[in-house]
Amino acid sequence: MNAIPASTRRAQILDRIRRDGGVTIAELARSHAISNMTAHRDLEQLAAEGLVERVRGGARALPAGAAAPAHPTAWGHRIGQAADAKTAIAAEAATLVANGSTIFLDASSTALALASTLAAAPPFELTLVTNSPMIAGEIRADSIHVVVCPGELDQHTRTITGRWTVEFISRLNFDTAFVSAAGISLDAGLTTSRSPIAEVLKAATDAAGRTIGMVDATKFGRPSLVSILPATELDLLISDAALPDDVAAAYRAAGVALTLAPG
Repeated sequence: MNAIPASTRRAQILDRIRRDGGVTIAELARSHAISNMTAHRDLEQLAAEGLVERVRGGARALPAGAAAPAHPTAWGHRIGQAADAKTAIAAEAATLVANGSTIFLDASSTALALASTLAAAPPFELTLVTNSPMIAGEIRADSIHVVVCPGELDQHTRTITGRWTVEFISRLNFDTAFVSAAGISLDAGLTTSRSPIAEVLKAATDAAGRTIGMVDATKFGRPSLVSILPATELDLLISDAALPDDVAAAYRAAGVALTLAPG
């Protein structure tokens, strides 16, 4: 049985804490079949995002009137969205990662799900380059060599961007770049709300032998502010089974290589 990606597990833990009011490390270890240390790390991550309050031996829901962080982050909002779809997309994408390859993962929550999937059943040898400190912290498999891009950390999106990041990536070569987007349409392509993110992803796709897009169904037909690249320039676009048939047909008719991960 495939292990549940850590990002999905944390979303489930957050739902449980909000429903039940709190949980202990021992309860999480037992119900999710994980170690106490892993349960501890999950709660620490949720607390760092301002989503739960840590207490001795576990965590509890935020007090009434404090249901969200004082300064909510885009990352905290994204991490729990469409978690099942991202897990399915990640499982499909993981089948395309070959032993001995070099890949780029962007700082999206879908890429985090892919990193979790790869870490659960790591390739014999893999070099993984990322501009995500969250992904870098997720990987603990000895066979995965992690390279973290230099640059400026945006605390709101948990993304490393900037001139140093673009210059660093431009000197590298990837077998595959896995990228996501805030929105996608046939007219605007893959899009994001921030120009520095688009610049990093463009550099990564230029340095890659192939580019695979990972976009869940909720983001189709919702273009954001800045275009990254046309959907037709992707070597493959992976979405999930919730994508309507007519939308999938339109993308394929436009020449987009689209595959839907089984639900």
